[in-house]
Amino acid sequence: MAKLHSLLSRALAALALCLPVVAAAQDPERELVPEQRQPLAFVSPTGFAPLGSRMVYAAFHAVHGQELWITDGSAAGTRMLKDIRPGFRGAFPAWQTAFRGRVYFTATDGASGLELWRTDGTAAGTVQVADLRPGAEGSMPGELTVFGDALYFVAADGRGGFQLWKTQGDAKSTTPVTAIAGGRAVVRQLTVAGRRMFFTATTPEHGHELWVTEGTPATTRMVKDIRPGTQDGAVQGLVAMGDAVYFAASDGARGLELWRSDGTAEGTRIVRDLRPGEGASRPAHLVALGGRLYFAADDGVHGIELWATDGTESGTQLVKDIHVGPGGSVSSPVVAMQGALYFSATDGATGAELWRSDGTAAGTVLVKDLQPGTASGSPARFAVIGRQLWFSATDGASGVEPWTSDGTAAGTRQVADLAAGTRDAVPLGFRGLGASVLFVADDGNGNERLWRSGPDGRVTLLGVPLRARLR
Repeated sequence: MAKLHSLLSRALAALALCLPVVAAAQDPERELVPEQRQPLAFVSPTGFAPLGSRMVYAAFHAVHGQELWITDGSAAGTRMLKDIRPGFRGAFPAWQTAFRGRVYFTATDGASGLELWRTDGTAAGTVQVADLRPGAEGSMPGELTVFGDALYFVAADGRGGFQLWKTQGDAKSTTPVTAIAGGRAVVRQLTVAGRRMFFTATTPEHGHELWVTEGTPATTRMVKDIRPGTQDGAVQGLVAMGDAVYFAASDGARGLELWRSDGTAEGTRIVRDLRPGEGASRPAHLVALGGRLYFAADDGVHGIELWATDGTESGTQLVKDIHVGPGGSVSSPVVAMQGALYFSATDGATGAELWRSDGTAAGTVLVKDLQPGTASGSPARFAVIGRQLWFSATDGASGVEPWTSDGTAAGTRQVADLAAGTRDAVPLGFRGLGASVLFVADDGNGNERLWRSGPDGRVTLLGVPLRARLR
């Protein structure tokens, strides 16, 4: 019970820490320069969710605080959608998720705490769905996930723990799915696999373990107590492949290894103990492609390398020892595009660069040495948009800037040098919008801004230029 109380306290404390940071940044006693008052002087856009031909996101404005915004990819079509909580404190929108022609999110209007909201893209159509925990504290909905004909999320209504809820978009249909451990639980990691949704729950009786539901209280159950007793199974990194999920877990006898579950206790098992004994191979960056699951792991012999499995022990094999020996190579998440995997790795001769794999040793090759020599191009923050891979990287002459690749060396190029010279723009959050790509990057003055790369390759700022860092 003490562990659960500690987890709840940490979750609440983390949220509480976020609130004064933004409030302090908008202290009404602080004088704002004219450029910061301009309508499009917003920074730190996050949580992009599509709404028809537009994109909804959260952003910070010095006058309005953190609020909900919308864009069609043009400066004229970019605006604050609604000042949900008027004044400098902001509504703190988060978890923007598209569902049934609307975008759902968490926000506070100041009268209610953080609760579930929705928008149809208009100010009038931006409304609270339900006030699950009346008062200033709020139910703090999170992990919004579409499953079947409903939107599922995790929330705490004040009667104990963070439980699983679902809604079809209005207060009447917003109902709890679980009351695990009499309400004394913390639910996380919602992952849809076929007709089931898997998740993890931390309870006083079983610790942190794997659960499953088909969307009703009657079909909700713990799949298996992987580490029997009150100790955690440390279940993490859930990824669906077909009707099953793969994840990392520890049963206590073995370290953190790769597991598979079909939703039954009998069908929940370790795939292969890559690092036998108490040692942990720590599988990470799990991704499904072509009926196999790929992941990075350290078997204690080869370092962190790329592995593949068909779900059987004998079918779990090292793809390639890219950096021969115990040094390891893989240094980023792995993404799938057009039948191949892309990731950052080093073979020891080059630094961390862009690699591609078709799942075979011979087909695992360097795409391009972005920063020639032993220095690293450090590709990261991958996103697949259409037939292109978008990511951040550096060639050494420019800082960390936006790049794109079609999987060939000739088709791998820097898109723009947004923070001139060796300064870093550190782009992230790449999302497709029509024939354009939106992303967030530093403007060279310390402000994270919204940018658009058009079909002609031209990159433009969606907002007004800021000459100084907005504090």
